[in-house]
Amino acid sequence: MKKKILGLLPFIFILIIVGIFFRQTLFFGKLPIPSDALVGMYHPYLDYIAKEYSAGLPFKNFLITDPVRQQIPWRKLAIEALRKGDINTWNPYSFSGTPLLANIQSGSLYPLNFLFILFPFPIAWTILIISQPLLAGFFLFLFLRHKQLDPVSSLVGSVCFGFSGFSIAWLTWGTILSTILWLPLLLLSFEKIHEISRKTLWRLLFIFSLISSFFAGHIQIFLYCMFVFGAYVIWIQRGVRIKRLYLMHVVIPFIILIITAPVWFRFISFLPYTSRIVGAAWKAEGFFITLPHLIQFVIPDYFGNPATLNYWGIWNYGEMIGYIGVIGLFLAIAGISARSAFWVVIVGVSLLFAVDSPIARLPFRFQIPVISSLQPTRLLAIIDMCLSILAAYGTAALITGEKKKPMIIAGIVLLIAFVGAWISVLVPASFGISVEHITVVKRNLMLPSAMFAVAMVIIGGVMVLKKSWVSIRYGGAFILLILLSFELIRFGWKFTPFTDAGLFFPKTEIITFLEKQPKPFRITSTDDRIMPPNVNSFYGIESISGYDPLYDSRYEKFIAAMERGEANITPPYGFNRIISPKNITSPLFKLLGVRFILSLSDINDVRFKKIMQEGQTRVYEDTEFLPRVYLLEQVEFIPDELKIIQTFYSPSFSPGISGIVEEQISVAGDPVESNEKADIVVYSDNQIDISVWVNKKRVLFIGNIFHKNWKATIDKDKLPIFRANYIFMGVVVPEGAHSVQLRYE
Repeated sequence: MKKKILGLLPFIFILIIVGIFFRQTLFFGKLPIPSDALVGMYHPYLDYIAKEYSAGLPFKNFLITDPVRQQIPWRKLAIEALRKGDINTWNPYSFSGTPLLANIQSGSLYPLNFLFILFPFPIAWTILIISQPLLAGFFLFLFLRHKQLDPVSSLVGSVCFGFSGFSIAWLTWGTILSTILWLPLLLLSFEKIHEISRKTLWRLLFIFSLISSFFAGHIQIFLYCMFVFGAYVIWIQRGVRIKRLYLMHVVIPFIILIITAPVWFRFISFLPYTSRIVGAAWKAEGFFITLPHLIQFVIPDYFGNPATLNYWGIWNYGEMIGYIGVIGLFLAIAGISARSAFWVVIVGVSLLFAVDSPIARLPFRFQIPVISSLQPTRLLAIIDMCLSILAAYGTAALITGEKKKPMIIAGIVLLIAFVGAWISVLVPASFGISVEHITVVKRNLMLPSAMFAVAMVIIGGVMVLKKSWVSIRYGGAFILLILLSFELIRFGWKFTPFTDAGLFFPKTEIITFLEKQPKPFRITSTDDRIMPPNVNSFYGIESISGYDPLYDSRYEKFIAAMERGEANITPPYGFNRIISPKNITSPLFKLLGVRFILSLSDINDVRFKKIMQEGQTRVYEDTEFLPRVYLLEQVEFIPDELKIIQTFYSPSFSPGISGIVEEQISVAGDPVESNEKADIVVYSDNQIDISVWVNKKRVLFIGNIFHKNWKATIDKDKLPIFRANYIFMGVVVPEGAHSVQLRYE
């Protein structure tokens, strides 16, 4: 019993560290969600809080907005679909409609989604965020203990992994850290399968950890995990001759492919229709880690910090931060040995392709499939995990006193780094640092330098002890663990926002008004300071804007022609993951079915009628708003994309009356008579039921984005769907009364 209790102590320690980090959540009810950035940066939220915060709401970190603009709205849609027993969900709220399950970042099938069934969404999301450093610490601890490392050394690695710079920078996303945290459990399960006779439990854990990593929601990090796993398998099995295939080699991979198929099949199927350009941004600043930014492994805020509004480094702070603590890095360098060679190689290879150099650029110059579509700075996820493991090995070496030379080398390396950093402050002109940034650099050098000095004293003291003084050596290592936890938690607190629960997607007057309007309709805004793309989906409001690395290429061309005000679909289109159309006077705009326009200034056009105003945000209604479904009077066959766009700009084209199809059909071309109609009976994310009465065979136009997975029936018989008006859907209905049903499958 006593042994079991002692065995639980490391897990209790990890639990306490995680609890300390999330103390504002546990004791004050604040959420680790950047809601403050949403409410503090965008209208109509700024209008909503104007009475209480006349000068605006202070927000912790302007860099962290993606969780509230992407991950949270997408996960909410996925959870609502699961509640209805549906997983093949269409997202009608962004880009005028786009697949949801094909969007891996939605995390639609992540096993921990059961939390959202048990708890209200904000609480479930908070638990999900907390689970990341907790599970990362638990799983790496178990793996390191399996590698025969002592508990204190294993805890050092666990704390480094759970609270590393990369982990903290991407913590609030709920997807990236959730993807990589399963890798240690995957490695442990694989080893156990090959070492023990009772394999069933470990086979199940192997399957569960791999599919959990895939479903967690970040394909790039998952691919990196698979590269590391594959390399590890080759490494540990390099001396083993496989004489025959076993269950592990055939059945388990097949099971994993089947379980994950609903997502990867949709994802791969959607890719050919998207505008994802392979390696398109590889020449842009910040695509690789630059050499000067390697100093952030030692001094995380050398270039400042976005949370303190003084970051002056390259592009995105979160893409450059590989910090695992000064003590952690000291121990990681000291942990380099033949025993840890695999992890050293992985770190080396990862740095080779993450840090800007001719070698790192090769995959993008030659456009190597898959690799050339991945941003190399994300290799920091793997680098930090491997450095955490090396830190554990370094701690073990310190405790046993086996080798002193690696400790000395580690001290010298870091000493050189700190001396160089201080010289850059004392002689800033030599390093090109401006006077305005010197104060920032100097202030942020203080604590890391102090931690390095303390680490040198403790490690030096432990090194001179006799090897037999194991207890004192353990004590010294444990002190290092506490100090390491302190510096990583402090770093995390500085960067991570904790916000009042009341700021979580609040409902303003305008949002409430839009929620109550009869569906379907779409909205747009004329200013980027108004409700950013995807946020509307949290409230079930459809928009023509969107923010996602993947979106339909035809939609991109359509919006480009609309924004340019001319029939021009020549690339480049000027969109980088975000599409926020604003040209509300374009003839293409009418086809999108936008009813309400949000603006921060008056719209002087009689076509748009002002409905309401909340603070600075105005709501206008398009008086020429077209319904989602209607019967076409004029149908023209045009198979060429450019000619279709040119026709939209032609005076002869009449939105709501005219239609363009890309396959030959024969229908009436007469005006729609007064008794002919098409009315929506049922409308939901995946379903549209339409009651139709026509006197002649006609084309029924459906203003939802065309996708091959939309299926139609008429009076329960299959009905072909074709493209209409370039990006929308159309079906032919024969004379008489009919029930047309569309389902996204």
